[in-house]
Amino acid sequence: MQNNPVSTQSCQVANLQLLSEGIYRVILKPHEGYFPDYRAGQYLEILLAGGEACAFSIASPPVPGQKELELHIQKLSSSANSIELFNELEQGSISIRMPKGQCFLESVPDKPLVFIAAGTGFAQMKSMIEFSLNKSGHQDIYLYWGARSPEGFYMPNLPIHWASSQFHYHPVVSDALGEAGWQGRHGLLFEAVIDDKNLLLGSEVFISGSVQMVYATFDALVAENFQAKNIHSDVFAYAPRS
Repeated sequence: MQNNPVSTQSCQVANLQLLSEGIYRVILKPHEGYFPDYRAGQYLEILLAGGEACAFSIASPPVPGQKELELHIQKLSSSANSIELFNELEQGSISIRMPKGQCFLESVPDKPLVFIAAGTGFAQMKSMIEFSLNKSGHQDIYLYWGARSPEGFYMPNLPIHWASSQFHYHPVVSDALGEAGWQGRHGLLFEAVIDDKNLLLGSEVFISGSVQMVYATFDALVAENFQAKNIHSDVFAYAPRS
């Protein structure tokens, strides 16, 4: 398959909305024309004035003539880059470079899809899920979204809105034992997937999270007879194991 060419573009920050726990929904619009073509699951880089490039998954599914992109960005008060990023976002205009990334859906495969997201890794999965839900004939879709606390599910109603006989949502809280009122699943994210493996073996699996989380999940799934060739993550490209 041929990659879409990477290009740089100036765009307007049309909306900056605090959702939960320092996580913001950012809406970008091009100053002129359209955004470059991309595939569901790819990411862009925001180019800071100092030259640093900050990568964020595109949460929007691709459509022809795209004039709006959604990002989910967590503000980190301990990070100078994050502080500078939000200063530039609040000024209302940024430069981006896109599309980037090899973990994406170009079409919907004739098999179930499993999306495993930690924190704001949900953004990448949102793009691929909405792309898949808009295609007729898709098979079962499973979303496993992990957070440290229930407040970490910063778009709590969206997966419920997607729910159907073919879309299955499993929020998993890692610190749930200390959370009064949480009645859902708790523990490590990959443990929930393994608990359901009889439904999921033979699926295409997509993982988004930290490098450590992705490799721990990959190893755990392969040990439970998931096929390594069917497990995908951007981490495999930017942080390959030696």
